[in-house]
Amino acid sequence: MTYFIHYLTEFNPSRPTLVCLHGFTGTSATFDCLNKARLSHNIIAIDLIGHGDTSVFVHPYRYTTASQLSDLDWIISVLNLEKIDLLGYSMGGRLALSYAIKHSTKINQLILESSSPGLSGYDERKKRRASDNHLACLLIDYGIENFVDFWGNIPLFETQKKLPVLTQETIRNERLSQSPYGLAMSLRYFGTGIQPPLWDKLSLLNGVPVALLVGEYDKKFVSLANQMAEKISRSRVITFSKSGHCIHLEKPNEFAETIRDILISEGP
Repeated sequence: MTYFIHYLTEFNPSRPTLVCLHGFTGTSATFDCLNKARLSHNIIAIDLIGHGDTSVFVHPYRYTTASQLSDLDWIISVLNLEKIDLLGYSMGGRLALSYAIKHSTKINQLILESSSPGLSGYDERKKRRASDNHLACLLIDYGIENFVDFWGNIPLFETQKKLPVLTQETIRNERLSQSPYGLAMSLRYFGTGIQPPLWDKLSLLNGVPVALLVGEYDKKFVSLANQMAEKISRSRVITFSKSGHCIHLEKPNEFAETIRDILISEGP
């Protein structure tokens, strides 16, 4: 099992470190916009299992939440990072939140972009698991191009159709670069329906500052962020105007500036 780590900045051990976790079908390169922020942090982004240049063809158990949490903790330990700032987007946000709850003493602050704590209802999780298993079958049976055509047209990404053509091509090419097997295993073993829900564990963040970033047009996740904020003692919701789900691609400059401001305002 090998993980690809993308260093967005030159690493200086005397500086604090921001670790970034991408979303489903993405890679660590999706956070390149943060280079514009002139952060006083080291910035590291990780290709999550089944994505990018990280291992794909490993035992399905390695895709589970428990295994990915163990791997992330191992990476942070190997890099000798005693305490980090952690940013997660969508799927990566679910992993970041799970890690922060389990290892709150290792987190300076948590930044969640368009993220959720999972589904609290059994029937809702069962329905989502069935949907994700169906998508996994589409990937295996019909290949990555058909899946990317489908995935790019789901309502969650409707606002991305207004992005510049070059940006849309970059997003599509990143999705096409993925392995059908890796994405299928990610859906089956790390989908929202199978991941343990975290709603009742949000209080275990133990005072970790949490910034919840959402796009104005992403109504479902705006609602989720507001519900999460009610349960997290040190949290704030930051809404980006005229943006959908993927803020760092739809509003890259504002996103980078906001990350810089968050890190400065809640710095170690």
